[in-house]
Amino acid sequence: MGHSEFEVLARFFQRAGSGGQDLLVGLGDDAAVVAIGEERVALCADALVEGVHFDVAYFSTADLAAKAIAVNASDIAAMGAIPRYYLSTIASQGGLNVEDLLVAMAEEARSHGALLVGGDLVSSSELNISVMAVGVFHPGTSVLRRDGMVAGDTILVTGPLGGSARGLRGLREGDPQLPAEARQAHLRPRPQLAAGALAGRLGAHAAIDVSDGLLADLEHMLLASGVGAELGGIPRFEGATLEEALYGGEDYQLIISSDKPAELTSAFRTEGLPEPIVIGRATAQASVRLLEGLPYQPGGYTHRV
Repeated sequence: MGHSEFEVLARFFQRAGSGGQDLLVGLGDDAAVVAIGEERVALCADALVEGVHFDVAYFSTADLAAKAIAVNASDIAAMGAIPRYYLSTIASQGGLNVEDLLVAMAEEARSHGALLVGGDLVSSSELNISVMAVGVFHPGTSVLRRDGMVAGDTILVTGPLGGSARGLRGLREGDPQLPAEARQAHLRPRPQLAAGALAGRLGAHAAIDVSDGLLADLEHMLLASGVGAELGGIPRFEGATLEEALYGGEDYQLIISSDKPAELTSAFRTEGLPEPIVIGRATAQASVRLLEGLPYQPGGYTHRV
């Protein structure tokens, strides 16, 4: 059966130690943050594997490129940083035009002011697209760690949830009425780059992106911060079920924890961004897990390795 990725990483962290003084944020967050001279740099890596993260029956080359960049950009955004550079290793069985994929990835990176600057190409029995992202922080921006949530904080999300799961459901069912927005939510998710950077500039306490599911990713924040949560009013993507919104994952919205939600909302409005949506508050009692006043069980997608 194997172990979850979080179990493996936790054991590695215990064996490898915490790193040097230049390591500001290490294992256990969306990205590592290191100090290079006077600058702070965010580093992350993620992979898309055929049959695990995507089905070539649904994804075009351009879709794969957009998603490979997006999942890494989202991790950078969750730290409050802005992506600047990407590297990619592509393992291909020969059924894909790798040059077209690289061009599409470079175009996707340029769409938010970043560059694809290198990587590697290898042969493989399955298609695997691995990307590393490098991000920078605006001056005065807080690093948004998972463990910064404080009892009494308001918990917000940057948009409706369940869109990717709704899109995948429709693609699998061959639904001819599947809305284009739901299809795009799964094939080409949009990382919340401006929202993450703004939350960092405003001094939000913590953030994480919704990749494995709202309740699964929120749980990482709660455990790391030693707080509980009372939730309600979960915003759903049009046509998504509540289960898809809670557990579906791959929405790449941000969960933000702040003690100044009104200031956050006002700033988002001023910047022309969709206003973040309040979904609950953090509690001092760490064991609390309530949704609409009833206990809930955390859950979502778990990678086995």
